[in-house]
Amino acid sequence: MIQPRLNVLLVDDDHNDSALFGIAVDRSEYNIWLQTLPDAGLATYYLEGRGSYSDRTLHPLPDLVILDLDMRLTGGIEFLEWRRASRTFSSLPVILFSAFAYKGAIETALGMGANVFLPKPAAFEGWQTIVRQIWDFGMEHLQAAHASI
Repeated sequence: MIQPRLNVLLVDDDHNDSALFGIAVDRSEYNIWLQTLPDAGLATYYLEGRGSYSDRTLHPLPDLVILDLDMRLTGGIEFLEWRRASRTFSSLPVILFSAFAYKGAIETALGMGANVFLPKPAAFEGWQTIVRQIWDFGMEHLQAAHASI
């Protein structure tokens, strides 16, 4: 049986975390198409297909977004505000993924429509667990979306 593909957009300005996540995806048995962006402003451009992101063959719409809350330019809360106001993307699943998020910030983000919070792992083995959790979440979402059609 051919494994379905999960399109994932990781929005995180920590290049080390993005690289570790990418390595964990590559080493997993899951069919994940990973795109990474360093700030939430670029993520809105990506989702809207603006500029260099207009080619959906190279930049497919994600099945879910993995979002760090604390980024230097445009952060996770701003992205969630944009998403909530968007007719097209308001139901796009978002996984909060942060190492140093305060409980209040996590609660605020979940209240703004983020689906779940996953803390960034300290050891590489933890990254592989995160990839599995994201795969499971994504597959549940895809199955539910197909069931409602």
